Amino acid sequence: MRRGKNHKRPAYSEQDWAPYRAAERPVRPFSAHGTHRLALAYANTYEVGMSSLGFQRVYELIHDAPGWTAERFFTNGGGPPRSMELSRHLSDFSCVAFSVSFEEDYLNLLRMLDRSQIPLRRSERDAWHPLIVMGGSCAAINPLPMSAFVDAFAMGAAENLLPAMLPLLEEDLSRDDLLDRLAETPGFYVPARHDPENDDTLPKLHKVDIQADQMRDPGFLPTSCIITPKTEFSEKFLVEMSRGCPEKCRYCWATFGMGKFRWHPTDYILESFERARPFTDQIGFLATAVGDHPEIGRILDEALSMGFRSSVSSIRIPAVKEEVLSPLFESGARSITLAPETGSDRLRQMMNKPIPNAVLLEKVKMIFAHGFRTLKLYFIIGLPTETMEDIEAILELGRQCRELMLEKASETGKIGNVHLGCNILIPKPYTPWQREPMDDEKSLKRKISVLKRGVAKMPNVTMSMMSPRQAIWQTYISRAGSDAADAIEQAARGRHLASLMRELQPQIHPEVFQSFPRDLRWHFMRTA
Repeated sequence: MRRGKNHKRPAYSEQDWAPYRAAERPVRPFSAHGTHRLALAYANTYEVGMSSLGFQRVYELIHDAPGWTAERFFTNGGGPPRSMELSRHLSDFSCVAFSVSFEEDYLNLLRMLDRSQIPLRRSERDAWHPLIVMGGSCAAINPLPMSAFVDAFAMGAAENLLPAMLPLLEEDLSRDDLLDRLAETPGFYVPARHDPENDDTLPKLHKVDIQADQMRDPGFLPTSCIITPKTEFSEKFLVEMSRGCPEKCRYCWATFGMGKFRWHPTDYILESFERARPFTDQIGFLATAVGDHPEIGRILDEALSMGFRSSVSSIRIPAVKEEVLSPLFESGARSITLAPETGSDRLRQMMNKPIPNAVLLEKVKMIFAHGFRTLKLYFIIGLPTETMEDIEAILELGRQCRELMLEKASETGKIGNVHLGCNILIPKPYTPWQREPMDDEKSLKRKISVLKRGVAKMPNVTMSMMSPRQAIWQTYISRAGSDAADAIEQAARGRHLASLMRELQPQIHPEVFQSFPRDLRWHFMRTA
């Protein structure tokens, strides 16, 4: 077994994985033993990580490779992370592949390394330490803030990147030779070999994603490989419906970073139900635009006829139709999530989402008429040109949705709930608003105060709100360069975020509250 230099470990309490393993129902068998082993780490808890269909997909793909097995790591427990499968340490592996979908999890990645006594900085690691690879959406948005810590970033779909990476790991190359080879491989960014911040001659690096023709292969349909009650999607068999989005909302990385809208063939989706049947009666359909699959009605009807209870992630407003609502309700769903983003027709038009409130309210009326009792509405505040009238429009839209709910409740005697989930605009790389500054903190606090007061006056309406501090930090670490490493490391080592952000305000605020120049540091990559 490969072990690192120093294996004297503090006497921390370690996570007992036995109850988690006992609750898991693998859809197919997975061996815990293989000629080659990869540590597959999710930089968050088991409950969050195993809710990620992408993470489960990578686990399955590794086991599909001849001679390979993967062992899973999560942040649960206070001691050195141990694998769920065989209780090994991260430093027992020659390579650790992290999946990171949210910038806030950068701190968790570093904490997992620190608890494993692996140096955080790649410059301080040697041949005895594992190679640290980072994949997930954050690797393709802007990897520069983590470039001091991560040896290689996998940019794109695991289906296309693992077949190139795993054979290189099998060769047992030296660290330097392995980095050289990965740097020459499409879809990998290797900071030690690529220096985009100081080298203008660096060729553009390309994200390697699944294309529409690949999705016509049944082997490219991501579905749950392990079903468990201990996730955000408890007991659900998850099925990916499509990739990309037909809308081009100006704030959304997914619609620009994931390429053109493309969907999995209906027959492959229906065939996957047979794999799920022995393990669960619940199916969760996931995608950026679930309801826009051209045969969504047929898929939901077939799931219902087979006795499955179906649920969908947030669906686009135009996709709210009879053929979607009826089978969902009949299968037991009672909640629907929509994303109007703003209460103002003007702002919605400006963000390239030209759906007027009149249309939205007709869809909401249809939702409650079908018997749904919970409506979740996602909003964004801090949009360019936003005024207090636009904020009041969110409350007015919430009030109108509440009236439609009460109108139906007067017939049934069952009052539901309207929930307003409010986030702050993070001007993400690769979106049309990537050069925009974040809204002023004082302005955001005034807007949040207006929303809180307004919601407090509406019974059966609730609200959740992102904090300005959280938004500032997320904006910074999503748009910064490699000079963010010190801030990220201090935060990972326990420095209080408020104190850290006050001290580093001269460094953070220009990245957050000023317009970006024409040349953007992350444009050394191409997302499509």
